[in-house]
Amino acid sequence: MGKVTDTIAAHRLAVGKDARMERSFINKHLSNSIFSKDNDNSKLESSTTYKLENDNIYESLRKQQVSPLSIHKPDLPSVRGDVSLKRPFAPAGQSTQMIIGATEETDLTLIKTSQLLYQNYDLKRVFYSAYIPLNEDSSLPALGTAPPLLREHRLYQADWLLRYYGFQAQELLSEDKPNFNDKIDPKCDWAIRHLGDFPVEVQTASFDMLLRTPGIGPKSAARIVNARRYSKLDYNSLKKMGVVLKRAHYFITCGGKMMYKIPLEENYITRQLVSLNNNENWQVIHQNESYVQMSLFDNFKLQA
Repeated sequence: MGKVTDTIAAHRLAVGKDARMERSFINKHLSNSIFSKDNDNSKLESSTTYKLENDNIYESLRKQQVSPLSIHKPDLPSVRGDVSLKRPFAPAGQSTQMIIGATEETDLTLIKTSQLLYQNYDLKRVFYSAYIPLNEDSSLPALGTAPPLLREHRLYQADWLLRYYGFQAQELLSEDKPNFNDKIDPKCDWAIRHLGDFPVEVQTASFDMLLRTPGIGPKSAARIVNARRYSKLDYNSLKKMGVVLKRAHYFITCGGKMMYKIPLEENYITRQLVSLNNNENWQVIHQNESYVQMSLFDNFKLQA
Protein backbone atom coordinates (compact mmCIF):
# COMPACT_ATOMS: atom_id res chain seq x y z
CA MET A 1 0.00 0.00 0.00
CA GLY A 2 2.87 2.35 0.73
CA LYS A 3 4.37 1.68 -2.71
CA VAL A 4 1.05 2.42 -4.41
CA THR A 5 0.61 5.59 -2.35
CA ASP A 6 4.06 6.87 -3.24
CA THR A 7 3.60 6.11 -6.93
CA ILE A 8 0.24 7.90 -7.04
CA ALA A 9 1.85 10.91 -5.34
CA ALA A 10 4.77 10.87 -7.79
CA HIS A 11 2.49 10.91 -10.81
CA ARG A 12 0.34 13.67 -9.34
CA LEU A 13 3.38 15.85 -8.67
CA ALA A 14 4.73 15.17 -12.14
CA VAL A 15 1.65 16.70 -13.75
CA GLY A 16 1.60 19.71 -11.44
CA LYS A 17 -0.96 18.54 -8.90
CA ASP A 18 -0.70 18.31 -5.13
CA ALA A 19 0.77 15.07 -3.80
CA ARG A 20 -2.39 14.32 -1.85
CA MET A 21 -5.72 13.57 -3.45
CA GLU A 22 -8.42 16.24 -3.59
CA ARG A 23 -10.98 16.13 -0.82
CA SER A 24 -14.33 17.79 -0.27
CA PHE A 25 -14.18 21.58 -0.04
CA ILE A 26 -15.74 21.24 3.42
CA ASN A 27 -12.48 19.82 4.79
CA LYS A 28 -10.64 23.03 3.93
CA HIS A 29 -12.74 24.90 6.50
CA LEU A 30 -12.56 22.38 9.35
CA SER A 31 -9.56 22.86 11.61
CA ASN A 32 -10.10 19.48 13.29
CA SER A 33 -10.43 17.48 10.07
CA ILE A 34 -8.18 14.44 9.77
CA PHE A 35 -7.06 15.91 6.44
CA SER A 36 -6.03 19.29 7.81
CA LYS A 37 -2.33 20.10 7.84
CA ASP A 38 -2.20 20.15 11.64
CA ASN A 39 -3.49 16.56 11.77
CA ASP A 40 -1.50 15.23 8.81
CA ASN A 41 0.83 12.50 10.08
CA SER A 42 1.80 11.13 6.68
CA LYS A 43 5.04 11.54 4.80
CA LEU A 44 3.10 13.26 2.03
CA GLU A 45 2.68 17.00 2.28
CA SER A 46 -0.38 18.93 1.17
CA SER A 47 1.54 22.19 0.91
CA THR A 48 1.80 23.85 -2.48
CA THR A 49 5.56 23.81 -1.90
CA TYR A 50 5.54 20.40 -3.52
CA LYS A 51 3.60 21.40 -6.60
CA LEU A 52 5.44 21.76 -9.88
CA GLU A 53 5.15 25.39 -10.80
CA ASN A 54 5.61 24.94 -14.54
CA ASP A 55 3.49 22.51 -16.53
CA ASN A 56 6.36 22.01 -18.98
CA ILE A 57 9.00 21.19 -16.37
CA TYR A 58 8.32 17.47 -16.59
CA GLU A 59 9.19 17.37 -20.29
CA SER A 60 12.53 19.09 -19.77
CA LEU A 61 13.39 16.81 -16.88
CA ARG A 62 12.32 13.74 -18.85
CA LYS A 63 14.92 14.51 -21.51
CA GLN A 64 17.56 14.64 -18.78
CA GLN A 65 16.27 11.40 -17.23
CA VAL A 66 15.74 13.28 -13.96
CA SER A 67 12.69 12.77 -11.82
CA PRO A 68 10.89 16.01 -10.94
CA LEU A 69 10.37 14.54 -7.49
CA SER A 70 14.08 14.49 -6.81
CA ILE A 71 13.94 18.26 -6.52
CA HIS A 72 11.16 18.40 -3.94
CA LYS A 73 10.60 15.01 -2.37
CA PRO A 74 13.50 12.56 -2.61
CA ASP A 75 11.76 9.83 -0.58
CA LEU A 76 9.00 9.44 -3.18
CA PRO A 77 9.60 7.04 -6.10
CA SER A 78 10.91 8.45 -9.36
CA VAL A 79 8.60 8.82 -12.35
CA ARG A 80 10.84 7.46 -15.10
CA GLY A 81 11.06 9.23 -18.40
CA ASP A 82 9.57 6.29 -20.27
CA VAL A 83 6.34 6.44 -18.26
CA SER A 84 3.63 8.21 -20.24
CA LEU A 85 1.69 10.73 -18.20
CA LYS A 86 -1.15 10.39 -20.69
CA ARG A 87 -2.03 7.30 -18.70
CA PRO A 88 -1.90 8.36 -15.02
CA PHE A 89 -1.26 5.80 -12.34
CA ALA A 90 -4.46 4.94 -10.39
CA PRO A 91 -6.17 8.30 -11.03
CA ALA A 92 -9.15 7.26 -8.88
CA GLY A 93 -6.89 6.64 -5.90
CA GLN A 94 -6.47 3.65 -3.64
CA SER A 95 -9.12 1.97 -1.49
CA THR A 96 -9.42 -1.03 0.80
CA GLN A 97 -12.11 -3.11 2.46
CA MET A 98 -12.62 -4.35 6.01
CA ILE A 99 -14.64 -7.45 6.83
CA ILE A 100 -16.84 -6.70 9.84
CA GLY A 101 -17.69 -9.33 12.43
CA ALA A 102 -15.36 -12.16 11.40
CA THR A 103 -13.07 -11.45 14.35
CA GLU A 104 -13.38 -9.54 17.62
CA GLU A 105 -12.06 -6.08 16.76
CA THR A 106 -14.00 -3.24 18.33
CA ASP A 107 -15.52 -0.37 16.37
CA LEU A 108 -12.86 1.88 17.92
CA THR A 109 -10.08 -0.29 16.48
CA LEU A 110 -11.72 -0.25 13.06
CA ILE A 111 -12.30 3.48 12.76
CA LYS A 112 -8.87 4.32 14.22
CA THR A 113 -7.37 2.04 11.56
CA SER A 114 -9.44 3.79 8.88
CA GLN A 115 -8.27 7.19 10.10
CA LEU A 116 -4.63 6.14 9.96
CA LEU A 117 -5.12 4.74 6.46
CA TYR A 118 -6.62 8.03 5.29
CA GLN A 119 -3.83 10.05 6.85
CA ASN A 120 -0.79 7.87 6.18
CA TYR A 121 -1.74 6.30 2.85
CA ASP A 122 -4.08 8.96 1.45
CA LEU A 123 -6.77 6.38 0.72
CA LYS A 124 -9.74 7.50 -1.29
CA ARG A 125 -12.19 5.22 0.54
CA VAL A 126 -12.37 2.51 3.15
CA PHE A 127 -15.22 0.07 2.54
CA TYR A 128 -16.88 -2.13 5.16
CA SER A 129 -18.52 -5.50 4.54
CA ALA A 130 -20.46 -7.53 7.09
CA TYR A 131 -19.08 -11.06 7.42
CA ILE A 132 -21.41 -13.85 6.21
CA PRO A 133 -20.49 -17.23 7.78
CA LEU A 134 -19.86 -19.78 5.02
CA ASN A 135 -17.24 -22.09 6.51
CA GLU A 136 -17.02 -24.02 9.75
CA ASP A 137 -14.02 -22.88 11.75
CA SER A 138 -13.50 -22.49 15.48
CA SER A 139 -12.01 -19.01 14.97
CA LEU A 140 -15.00 -17.76 12.95
CA PRO A 141 -18.67 -17.11 13.81
CA ALA A 142 -20.83 -20.23 13.60
CA LEU A 143 -22.83 -21.03 10.48
CA GLY A 144 -26.21 -19.38 10.64
CA THR A 145 -24.95 -16.35 12.55
CA ALA A 146 -26.69 -13.26 11.19
CA PRO A 147 -24.39 -10.83 9.35
CA PRO A 148 -23.85 -7.63 11.38
CA LEU A 149 -25.51 -5.41 8.78
CA LEU A 150 -26.51 -2.71 11.23
CA ARG A 151 -22.96 -2.51 12.57
CA GLU A 152 -21.66 -2.21 9.00
CA HIS A 153 -24.13 0.63 8.44
CA ARG A 154 -22.93 2.48 11.56
CA LEU A 155 -19.29 2.14 10.51
CA TYR A 156 -20.09 3.65 7.12
CA GLN A 157 -21.79 6.55 8.88
CA ALA A 158 -18.80 6.98 11.22
CA ASP A 159 -16.44 6.90 8.23
CA TRP A 160 -18.51 9.70 6.70
CA LEU A 161 -18.07 11.72 9.90
CA LEU A 162 -14.29 11.27 9.64
CA ARG A 163 -14.15 12.38 6.02
CA TYR A 164 -16.70 15.19 5.86
CA TYR A 165 -17.68 16.38 9.35
CA GLY A 166 -14.37 17.09 11.06
CA PHE A 167 -14.59 14.27 13.60
CA GLN A 168 -11.69 12.13 14.70
CA ALA A 169 -11.84 8.49 15.78
CA GLN A 170 -10.89 9.18 19.40
CA GLU A 171 -13.79 11.64 19.68
CA LEU A 172 -16.43 9.20 18.47
CA LEU A 173 -15.37 6.30 20.70
CA SER A 174 -13.07 5.61 23.62
CA GLU A 175 -11.53 2.69 25.48
CA ASP A 176 -14.40 2.90 27.95
CA LYS A 177 -16.96 2.86 25.13
CA PRO A 178 -15.30 1.04 22.21
CA ASN A 179 -18.46 0.26 20.20
CA PHE A 180 -21.28 2.31 18.70
CA ASN A 181 -24.87 2.08 19.79
CA ASP A 182 -26.36 0.10 16.90
CA LYS A 183 -29.79 1.63 17.45
CA ILE A 184 -28.82 5.22 16.62
CA ASP A 185 -26.39 6.81 14.21
CA PRO A 186 -22.86 7.70 15.44
CA LYS A 187 -23.43 11.44 15.24
CA CYS A 188 -26.45 11.23 17.56
CA ASP A 189 -24.52 8.83 19.77
CA TRP A 190 -21.69 11.37 20.10
CA ALA A 191 -24.08 14.27 20.74
CA ILE A 192 -25.92 12.40 23.49
CA ARG A 193 -22.61 11.72 25.25
CA HIS A 194 -21.72 15.43 24.99
CA LEU A 195 -24.96 17.08 26.06
CA GLY A 196 -22.89 19.71 27.85
CA ASP A 197 -22.16 21.22 24.41
CA PHE A 198 -25.87 21.49 23.58
CA PRO A 199 -28.28 23.01 22.78
CA VAL A 200 -26.58 24.96 19.99
CA GLU A 201 -27.94 28.36 19.03
CA VAL A 202 -28.17 28.33 15.23
CA GLN A 203 -27.95 32.13 15.02
CA THR A 204 -24.45 32.25 16.50
CA ALA A 205 -22.92 28.73 16.40
CA SER A 206 -19.73 28.19 14.43
CA PHE A 207 -19.80 26.24 11.18
CA ASP A 208 -17.82 23.43 12.83
CA MET A 209 -20.35 23.10 15.66
CA LEU A 210 -23.32 23.19 13.31
CA LEU A 211 -21.79 20.27 11.43
CA ARG A 212 -21.54 18.31 14.68
CA THR A 213 -25.23 18.81 15.43
CA PRO A 214 -27.48 15.86 14.53
CA GLY A 215 -29.85 16.64 11.67
CA ILE A 216 -27.55 19.27 10.14
CA GLY A 217 -25.32 18.35 7.20
CA PRO A 218 -22.69 20.27 5.22
CA LYS A 219 -25.18 21.87 2.82
CA SER A 220 -27.67 22.92 5.46
CA ALA A 221 -24.87 24.22 7.72
CA ALA A 222 -23.55 26.37 4.87
CA ARG A 223 -27.06 27.66 4.16
CA ILE A 224 -27.56 28.57 7.82
CA VAL A 225 -24.28 30.48 8.02
CA ASN A 226 -25.13 32.37 4.82
CA ALA A 227 -28.79 33.10 5.64
CA ARG A 228 -28.26 34.35 9.19
CA ARG A 229 -26.11 37.18 7.87
CA TYR A 230 -29.22 38.79 6.39
CA SER A 231 -32.15 37.79 8.61
CA LYS A 232 -33.21 35.96 11.74
CA LEU A 233 -33.93 32.26 11.34
CA ASP A 234 -36.94 30.28 12.52
CA TYR A 235 -37.72 26.58 12.51
CA ASN A 236 -39.68 26.79 9.26
CA SER A 237 -36.73 28.36 7.48
CA LEU A 238 -34.40 25.70 8.95
CA LYS A 239 -36.65 22.97 7.56
CA LYS A 240 -36.56 24.61 4.12
CA MET A 241 -32.75 24.66 4.31
CA GLY A 242 -32.67 20.89 4.70
CA VAL A 243 -32.29 20.57 8.48
CA VAL A 244 -33.83 17.30 9.71
CA LEU A 245 -35.75 18.77 12.62
CA LYS A 246 -36.98 15.43 13.95
CA ARG A 247 -33.35 14.84 15.02
CA ALA A 248 -32.04 18.37 15.33
CA HIS A 249 -34.74 19.79 17.62
CA TYR A 250 -33.24 17.96 20.61
CA PHE A 251 -29.93 19.77 20.15
CA ILE A 252 -30.65 23.28 18.86
CA THR A 253 -32.28 26.54 19.83
CA CYS A 254 -33.49 29.18 17.41
CA GLY A 255 -33.67 32.69 18.78
CA GLY A 256 -32.97 31.27 22.23
CA LYS A 257 -35.97 28.91 22.18
CA MET A 258 -36.19 25.17 21.66
CA MET A 259 -38.76 23.82 19.22
CA TYR A 260 -40.51 21.86 21.98
CA LYS A 261 -40.20 21.85 25.75
CA ILE A 262 -38.19 18.68 26.35
CA PRO A 263 -35.75 17.58 29.03
CA LEU A 264 -32.12 17.70 27.95
CA GLU A 265 -31.50 14.29 29.48
CA GLU A 266 -29.49 11.41 28.03
CA ASN A 267 -31.90 8.52 28.62
CA TYR A 268 -34.92 10.45 27.37
CA ILE A 269 -33.28 11.62 24.13
CA THR A 270 -31.79 8.17 23.50
CA ARG A 271 -35.24 6.55 23.78
CA GLN A 272 -36.75 9.07 21.39
CA LEU A 273 -34.01 8.65 18.78
CA VAL A 274 -34.09 4.84 19.02
CA SER A 275 -37.84 4.95 18.41
CA LEU A 276 -37.32 7.35 15.50
CA ASN A 277 -34.78 4.99 13.88
CA ASN A 278 -36.75 1.76 14.28
CA ASN A 279 -38.04 1.61 10.71
CA GLU A 280 -34.66 2.49 9.19
CA ASN A 281 -32.88 -0.08 11.37
CA TRP A 282 -35.37 -2.79 10.38
CA GLN A 283 -34.80 -2.06 6.69
CA VAL A 284 -31.00 -2.25 7.10
CA ILE A 285 -31.18 -5.59 8.95
CA HIS A 286 -33.59 -7.21 6.48
CA GLN A 287 -32.30 -5.72 3.23
CA ASN A 288 -30.44 -8.89 2.16
CA GLU A 289 -32.97 -11.55 3.14
CA SER A 290 -33.67 -12.46 -0.47
CA TYR A 291 -29.99 -12.80 -1.40
CA VAL A 292 -28.24 -16.16 -1.78
CA GLN A 293 -24.61 -17.18 -2.12
CA MET A 294 -23.82 -17.78 -5.80
CA SER A 295 -22.25 -21.02 -6.96
CA LEU A 296 -20.58 -22.12 -10.18
CA PHE A 297 -22.22 -25.53 -9.94
CA ASP A 298 -25.83 -24.77 -8.99
CA ASN A 299 -28.53 -23.78 -11.46
CA PHE A 300 -30.38 -20.76 -10.14
CA LYS A 301 -32.44 -20.47 -13.35
CA LEU A 302 -31.28 -16.93 -13.86
CA GLN A 303 -33.06 -15.05 -16.62
CA ALA A 304 -31.45 -12.48 -18.87
